[in-house]
Amino acid sequence: MLILAILIVAIATVVSGCTTKKTTTTPIAVAAEELSYYDKFVGPEKCADCHDDHMENWETSWHTKKTIEGPALGGGDLIWDWVPAKWDQLDSYLILDQKDKDTLYVSTKKYALDEVAFSVGSVRKQRYLVYYDGSPMEAYLAYTENGGISFEVDKSQTVQFEGNKERAGYNFLFLELHNEDDIRGYGEFRSWQERCIGCHTTGFNPEAWNEAKEEFINGEREHLRDTFVTTVSISCESCHGPGKDHADFPLRKGNIINPAKLAMDDPTRKMVCEQCHTRTQTNILYGNGANDNRGFKLGEHVYTEIMQYTRPAWGTGNRQVSIDGKGRRDHQQDMDIRLQDHIKGGSTIHGQMACFDCHDSHSVGNNPDNPRTYGETPVSNCVTCHGLDAEENLKVLNGTLGWEKFGFGNWGNEGGRSGNKQHIFNFDDEGRTFGLTADQYVWALLKDGNPAEQEGWESIWPWEIELYEAQGQKIYIGEKPWEEGE
Repeated sequence: MLILAILIVAIATVVSGCTTKKTTTTPIAVAAEELSYYDKFVGPEKCADCHDDHMENWETSWHTKKTIEGPALGGGDLIWDWVPAKWDQLDSYLILDQKDKDTLYVSTKKYALDEVAFSVGSVRKQRYLVYYDGSPMEAYLAYTENGGISFEVDKSQTVQFEGNKERAGYNFLFLELHNEDDIRGYGEFRSWQERCIGCHTTGFNPEAWNEAKEEFINGEREHLRDTFVTTVSISCESCHGPGKDHADFPLRKGNIINPAKLAMDDPTRKMVCEQCHTRTQTNILYGNGANDNRGFKLGEHVYTEIMQYTRPAWGTGNRQVSIDGKGRRDHQQDMDIRLQDHIKGGSTIHGQMACFDCHDSHSVGNNPDNPRTYGETPVSNCVTCHGLDAEENLKVLNGTLGWEKFGFGNWGNEGGRSGNKQHIFNFDDEGRTFGLTADQYVWALLKDGNPAEQEGWESIWPWEIELYEAQGQKIYIGEKPWEEGE
């Protein structure tokens, strides 16, 4: 009997956790189905109990540096070295609200660096967040003359901003820093929690935020300093899903998402990265200015249930996309890849690939010589399939080559993103990357639209055709449907 008892204890220990680690997990009495989705996030420390090899790489990766706590919360280690000495010279005003689409209210008060609660970004650009309770403040007006790309503050006069509790939360300062010689006036007037926290952190609970905000506006809550996230960094559960069930029962199959083991045709495989590495028009589930993936549950949702892709503008172009559909701004590689897959008839190798096939999500940023991809150089990823042509083919990732430069007031051309940012994998005899030709443009007739008028049609992405057809909208393939009549 003693031997049997010892065996039972040993088996129970193995089943309940990883015995080679310092800690084990004892399943709690509450049934997993009684917990909400967001209650199942456990944080990277729990994952490290068994996966310290991945943790070691992740801890220094760019994914831990998207958002960091600032000096007001005892952090600030990743604020760029040159910033503290120059801070008093910067326009560190707080963005209070929007007056109209071209005008912002910004505080006349300049905020000290030690008042910064969070900084967002540390690789190419950096922005700063300060807590604001929505109170009335003396303000300057800031104006844009380039469609919101940048703003300038008019300090010649002040106005009284009446306050707006809808804007309460962690708000952006009027600063977007690219480098010491490239400092711009930023224009996001919504709070971080309202707008974009979902992709900057892990486990953001939009229901808890909405409830807290309503309570604050109604005078039932003292502040909105809570972030309602599991971790401020982009950690394990952003890509693997909530980890509680897996941490409690690590030997059970199917209780965690392992992206590397998903079938190539499993849509979740691509969405592991694309849920955030994308450019949305809006969050259609929550709206109210939300422009992130809040509410998206990896493995349960498809993209278009929660978000709408930034809109194409066939033949005219806009800030987000060229006239042929190439992405122009950050995080649009997912749309590029989907577009080239459509151009080439679907089921292409590149079209089936996920971001992590070329980019090491655990270690991105760690190799100073090649921070973004596997291998010693970017071309290393391409050699396996493209051989000696790999270096030449890599040029297609530069969407500016051979095309006119685009900019405010000049969106109507084929110019795309520079460097290795374009991911269309489609190029002509001159080596220029391109998207759809005019005869391939895809349009949907607005529900109350006049088919004989240009305003009656909207540009849509090719992969949205079924979605719009299901909504009862007429689809047209070609350059100018309004010239075709009924």
